[in-house]
Amino acid sequence: MHYTVQSGDTLWLIAQRFRHDYRAIAQANSIEEPYDVRPGQVLHIPRKHRLIGFVPDYAVAEGIADALASPEPFNEIIYTFIRIQPDGTVRAAALDRALQILRARRTRVLAGVTNQSDATYSREAVTATLLADDSRSHLAASIVEAVTTCCLDGVCIDFQQIDADHWAMLPKLACEIRSRFTRLSPYYTIAIVFPHDWRDHGLDLACMAQYADLMIMEGYEKGADSVEGPPTPVSWLEENVKAAIDKIGTGKLTVALGIYGLDWTDDEGAAYLRVEAAERISRETGALIERDQHDGTLGFVYHDASGRLHRVWYEDLMSLAVKLDTLSRLGINKIAIWRLGAIPYDSLSLVAQAGMWS
Repeated sequence: MHYTVQSGDTLWLIAQRFRHDYRAIAQANSIEEPYDVRPGQVLHIPRKHRLIGFVPDYAVAEGIADALASPEPFNEIIYTFIRIQPDGTVRAAALDRALQILRARRTRVLAGVTNQSDATYSREAVTATLLADDSRSHLAASIVEAVTTCCLDGVCIDFQQIDADHWAMLPKLACEIRSRFTRLSPYYTIAIVFPHDWRDHGLDLACMAQYADLMIMEGYEKGADSVEGPPTPVSWLEENVKAAIDKIGTGKLTVALGIYGLDWTDDEGAAYLRVEAAERISRETGALIERDQHDGTLGFVYHDASGRLHRVWYEDLMSLAVKLDTLSRLGINKIAIWRLGAIPYDSLSLVAQAGMWS
């Protein structure tokens, strides 16, 4: 973000306007003591937080387009690149050349590693690769080879729907990957995604965090897996973040937010909606939109062509701002977004410049 200095401005006043540290603004603009600024001078206001975006391999073009449209460069992009198959083999996708454009914008690209195959998450794949020392070592070697061959900047381990035994072995995998990376360069990044219900699984976050640079908590998904309601209740988000802070502090903790909607029906539960789809349905059905007083989430009800009742909740700028403000208040300065390629531009802009509005 850029700001044009006005008459009467000082660097300290500008920093107060953007809730920023004047020294960080000075450093970003190569301004030395006594930190003088002049009217008409254009200052770059650096973002206060680290911003990470997920780009799935089934929506690469849209995801990269979102990242390039952001008013501030992303710090990292997690590109789903490596999939572990049910038989334990490792399959790397083709690397989209457009990712190099992001890297030219000083965005680091991490290879996302997942156990998803054919739209389902495979426990068998993780069992085949994590539980035995030799297979785990082979997996670490395969991951590091794929990352280094494609000149990427690190790895993000994102296993889903796995058992406690698998989670217990994850730190060992991260440790082995770290060891292999260290032989090459100290600048590779290792991230680990842990689920929104991590407390129910008794996960040892502190052990995982020993070998990770980023610990990414899923700050979404709550709504679809519980009683009917908004995608991410703020009270739940705050409670879960506080619990994670108690385990690993704020230094490595990253909170992922999902910007989408949920469409609830009595017989099928919740279906995911893009924000644009929720807005279109509300217009076409003439539904009355109401805002939740606690979460700021928008909601409405409608009947489809068969007469079935739907109850929809979805995020917008105001509800997203409430969540960003909550995270800022808790000391979280690393934010991840699920997923690029499906985010309205105004929401992307808000997240990119979070903490910089006056």
